[in-house]
Amino acid sequence: MALWIVISLAVAVLAPLTAFFVGGRRFWATVGERAPDGLLERHGLEAGDTLAVQRAMARGRRAEEPRIRPAVVEWAGSTLAAVEESERLHARRRAVAAALTALGAVALVLAVVLGLTDGGAGGGFWLVVVLSLGLLLNLVVLPRVLRRNLRRAVSSNA
Repeated sequence: MALWIVISLAVAVLAPLTAFFVGGRRFWATVGERAPDGLLERHGLEAGDTLAVQRAMARGRRAEEPRIRPAVVEWAGSTLAAVEESERLHARRRAVAAALTALGAVALVLAVVLGLTDGGAGGGFWLVVVLSLGLLLNLVVLPRVLRRNLRRAVSSNA
């Protein structure tokens, strides 16, 4: 029993760290943090409009000002293309991410089973649950939300 607890804790700690490095992105980074070269000039925008373009793009919403919408479409489209190209070029990274996702799900189920059969949810249980949920959030939910919002930004501002 103690061996399973040690294994699940090791998986729960190492899997999110590996996912962080495999994901190839900083969790604090904004979507498309750097505007494509010449974006503002092509659309006749000022530097202060960059934030409005980023907000509409990151949230997947229609920009309030019509003059900003073409820039949102271009920036979101180029970011979406870059994300898809990165996934295509790094197939091994995707396989590692899938394996880590499965590992996180197994660790989560194992932690819940051990918590229920051991008669209580101690600190180790909550550590495994939180770290496994963080892993699943980073590898499954966030990439899907990012792609969904970019597609929405393109379609709603086109």
